[in-house]
Amino acid sequence: MFGLTGGLVPRPASIIVLLICLQLKKVTLGALLVLCFSVGLALTLVVSGVVAALSVRHAASRWSGFGDLARKAPYFSGAVIMVVGLYVGWQGLHIILQ
Repeated sequence: MFGLTGGLVPRPASIIVLLICLQLKKVTLGALLVLCFSVGLALTLVVSGVVAALSVRHAASRWSGFGDLARKAPYFSGAVIMVVGLYVGWQGLHIILQ
């Protein structure tokens, strides 16, 4: 569902392509380009999701500690995002105070 809905929602790039084609009076070309872009994105997201799900299942069957690592991964990811945010904030504050 993620792949299908992600591919069906228009992206800013596809809207720009459609508007350019409308300006050039090539409506069918614009519609075809947006359709192909959306279908390609949907297929890419679906295939990526399937590969990720199969990879997780394969890793879990080979390594018994994978479940514990997967449960702790969001905490590590959150900590990395906080460190990056603090660094970027410090850089911005440093530039503002100069």
